[in-house]
Order: sequence, then C-alpha cells, then structure tokens
Amino acid sequence: MEPHHPPPPWLEALGWTSLAVAGASALAIVGNMTLRGYRQRMWIMHLVYPITALYWGPAALWFYQAGPPKAA
Repeated sequence: MEPHHPPPPWLEALGWTSLAVAGASALAIVGNMTLRGYRQRMWIMHLVYPITALYWGPAALWFYQAGPPKAA
C-alpha cells in the first residue's frame, strides 16, 4: 500500500478560493433578499437561490440578478 500524498498547494488554494467565492455569492443573494428587501414570490426560492450559489458560485448570482425572462 502506497503512502497518502497531500494535494499540490495550487490545487488546495484553488479549492479554498472556490469555496470562498461560492460563499460570498450565497451571502450576496441572502443580503439582497433580506437587507435590500428583494423578496421572492415563492418562499422556497429564499432557500433555493443561496443553496444553489454554494455549488454554482457566481453563475447562480448572475442568474439571480438576471431574473425571469421579460415578456416582449
């Protein structure tokens, strides 16, 4: 059995950076809903958007800010 080798430092730094950016995106969405008062019509979306931001990061923030498509 071979000994366990830790991941390279750049990979660990990338992982922590990704977690920090995702957490900041989730906090930005929560702050927008609570502090600025941008409430969602469906209560479940108050959970869905921040949880989605935890694994999608800035992409979830972009979709949240874009909102639903506008009728032409």
